[in-house]
Amino acid sequence: MNASNDPLWHKLQTFAFDQPGDDLTFTRRLARENRWSPEFAQRVVEEYRRFLFLALRAGHPVTPSDEVDQAWHLHLVYTRSYWEDLCQGVLGRPLHHGPTRGGKAEDDRFESQYAETKTSYAQWFGQQPPADIWPPAEVRFASPARFARVNTAAFWMLPKQRVGRLAAACLVVSLSLTALAACTWTADDLTFGNVFPLVILLFVVGLAIRSARRGGGGKGGGGCTTGCGGSGCSSRHDSSSGCGSSGCSSGCGGGGCGGGGD
Repeated sequence: MNASNDPLWHKLQTFAFDQPGDDLTFTRRLARENRWSPEFAQRVVEEYRRFLFLALRAGHPVTPSDEVDQAWHLHLVYTRSYWEDLCQGVLGRPLHHGPTRGGKAEDDRFESQYAETKTSYAQWFGQQPPADIWPPAEVRFASPARFARVNTAAFWMLPKQRVGRLAAACLVVSLSLTALAACTWTADDLTFGNVFPLVILLFVVGLAIRSARRGGGGKGGGGCTTGCGGSGCSSRHDSSSGCGSSGCSSGCGGGGCGGGGD
């Protein structure tokens, strides 16, 4: 197994995702929509290129990392590039992408296929996939993500992990100030007006920390899978395309997909 000797890999290596003259190229859009650096987005595009090769040559259904999946999602929006230039011109067959059915069986299937995909990657390309783009399964499927389309020009984005750290710091400061104040309190100072605001503050800070911690743990049904009948793997014929982070599956068959906007 050596991708460098495969005609399909030669075609994929010369496939152009970015069109000369575009101010907002495919790679720049990928970086913008995921808040990645241009350099990281370019690396993800190259891993997506390798994923497409494995979809046809691995001999089994393959599941991408979440980063590679984002490149796949975006490429589906470029309908002519995806369906005509890539599927017809390079792959020689459609490569579909549809949502998961959900449930534990699907979760287990995606995890198993993700492991197989990384094994096939090493066999075909002679190296392990980069860990920052292809993380371990326990990271890839750590928790059911809840993605939402947000206009960052109108809203501030604050990671929960940072909120948790800030809330913890506020809790420490609040308790310290309260302890200092309590040293000078008398029985007459223990009034509802003094104690109730402190109780509310501790309650809100505790909720913030608890909410931030919920960001990890828990097994989600993430992942996408591909199958191509011509390579000896299972084939699907889904008419839908695109998926959320809860997981999706795809296969080679007939049909196409609708258009997309900016």
